Amino acid sequence: MSRHNQRGYSLLELIIVISLMSVVAIPLIMFTSRGIASYEFMQLQSDTSTDLSILSQRMGKVIRGTTNVIDAQNNSLTIYGYFSPQDTIVKKIRYFINGTHLNIGVTPPTGTAPNYTYNVADEVVTTTRVDLAMGGQSMFTYYDDTGTILPNGFAVSQIKAIGLYVAANPDTTRLSVPISLTTRVTLRNFKTNL
Repeated sequence: MSRHNQRGYSLLELIIVISLMSVVAIPLIMFTSRGIASYEFMQLQSDTSTDLSILSQRMGKVIRGTTNVIDAQNNSLTIYGYFSPQDTIVKKIRYFINGTHLNIGVTPPTGTAPNYTYNVADEVVTTTRVDLAMGGQSMFTYYDDTGTILPNGFAVSQIKAIGLYVAANPDTTRLSVPISLTTRVTLRNFKTNL
């Protein structure tokens, strides 16, 4: 066997092979990374939409069963109701926006029925979302028994239904438009058509 037949690749041949592999690999890597980014974007939208739906349903159930509306503002609502399905006594529940945060304050009663008191110091506040993007739109809209939006200066006794709007944007660099959800809740204990 001659020494000439055992020689390996030349440096030039190796450079050519690496160059050709790069030409094929770079578009493949870019295609794959764009696919992954697209999937992550769709997953982010889906997760946010699902989270807002669950939040809206949960708030709707609590609001629907309210026993009394205490204070009704554009971005805050304070009611008496059963916050948890396991609750046997009425709690004071406050939904309110603070910047981009949606907070829920729950105050358990003290004393004995029917003379419960609700101490402000006993309120436990939980932040449920930190990425609200309301765009100046009110979280709550209030309706009378005909389904008409109540004008400013209404009495809480006029409220028969509450509209709920939530919008969130968990990543402003990727989502140009927030994901939003709107629902309307009829107050079960305030119906006039029974």
